[in-house]
Amino acid sequence: MKNGKHFINGKWVEGKNFFTTINPSTGEPFGKLQNGRKKEVNEAVKAARNAFKDWSKKSPKERASYITKAADLLVKKYGKERELTGLKTLIMEEMGKRLPEADVEVIESSDILRYFADKGPLLLKPREISLNKDLWPTKSSKVFFQPFGVIGIIKPWNYPLEMPMWALGPALVAGNTVILKPSEYASFVGLEIGKMFEEVGLPEGVLNIITGDSETGKLLVRHSDIDMISFTGSLEAGKDIAVECAKRLRKYNLELGGNDAAIIEKDADLELTANGIVWGSFCNSGQVCVRPKRVFVNESKYEEFLGLLKEKTERLRKDVDFGPIVSKKQLFKIEEFINDAIRKGAKCIVGGKIISDTNGFYFPPTILVNINPNMKIMKEECFGPILPLTVVKNTHEAIKLANESIYGLGASIWSKDLIRSEENAKSLQTGMVWINDVNVAFPEAPWPSIKQSGGGIDLSEWSLYDYTIKKHINIELSNDKNRAWWFPY
Repeated sequence: MKNGKHFINGKWVEGKNFFTTINPSTGEPFGKLQNGRKKEVNEAVKAARNAFKDWSKKSPKERASYITKAADLLVKKYGKERELTGLKTLIMEEMGKRLPEADVEVIESSDILRYFADKGPLLLKPREISLNKDLWPTKSSKVFFQPFGVIGIIKPWNYPLEMPMWALGPALVAGNTVILKPSEYASFVGLEIGKMFEEVGLPEGVLNIITGDSETGKLLVRHSDIDMISFTGSLEAGKDIAVECAKRLRKYNLELGGNDAAIIEKDADLELTANGIVWGSFCNSGQVCVRPKRVFVNESKYEEFLGLLKEKTERLRKDVDFGPIVSKKQLFKIEEFINDAIRKGAKCIVGGKIISDTNGFYFPPTILVNINPNMKIMKEECFGPILPLTVVKNTHEAIKLANESIYGLGASIWSKDLIRSEENAKSLQTGMVWINDVNVAFPEAPWPSIKQSGGGIDLSEWSLYDYTIKKHINIELSNDKNRAWWFPY
């Protein structure tokens, strides 16, 4: 079994509380981890606060140099495509990704870090503000981008390397110090991040990592000396974090998942669309925030499209194309969605039952039809490989149904008419829309969430600014002894 320690102030530290993690492919113990409590959280916050004094005074270029080194190290750990390196093996064993998915996660993480390292110093330069010179001929204004301070970062298990990097890149380049709390289902990957930054010489206390369960996360969120929380995870946990931050008028960045719609137009290339929807729905065993979770198909293409989906889904292979669900708890949650849908009239075309001839936590790619809006799967986010299909008469109906959701993360439109699709995309109440693709992230482009999918932005320059205080400084350039608007009136 692996053994993991906290990473606090540049040291690997043991606590008094432990928990055991499970390999989702085998159902057997995988490792023993520290279960951080108040003492460890206090030590990590103190270390981050002390480190902030020097780290925040470094220039963005100096800070970015460490991020560049970390990006280079990730490229080294990536090795070659389909090469089973130590880092990729760890991702696969701890949370169940397949090798091509681990490949993508490692190389995208490097790309994201490099973006913030390369662009950050320029984007963080003070910015001149153009004032109305008729009103203010002797005034000069600038905006300076300053770090918040100590940031608590709490990230999920489905992308255990990449999700932390989405926050660490901008937070560190901007001059903040960090306490990272990785998911209890993928903490060894989180600790690997600590080892990488230790190897590149990041100053002590700038990055601290506390492992533990949900109580550990709550202790971090409630700590009085945290200046900002960055969280990706469930809607319920996100609401609790928003309330705690509101009590302290504290900044937060939340990405809380979605129930993404895919709209299949009558002019869609069905071969392309079926390939994209099958991959988008079932990659990472369906454990993706922006996978197509509600698919609306034009009635003229429904039967043909369903036939293609069924054929392609039935060809997916256990442990080659799809792996295990991250935990037994999550496995049973998926089963609940299926049972609810079938009770309410849904029919299962492919899959639909837990794979029982294994000790691991496997659920097969599943297609459901005869869907109605009252089913749980149409209202709530299902984090698993279930694809419900709904027939629609036209695009207007599809957009209306797509927008009938509390979530607003992503969506996709599949059509040969790109101009019309771009116009239709504007009507979808989501932060992102892909046309003829799905679930593609670019470090240069924002990853925004609206409605109950959260608040804040990941990736892009807008994410970098989310981790800064925008300070306005105004200078009077004249030597006048009075101002026209001062006393006496």
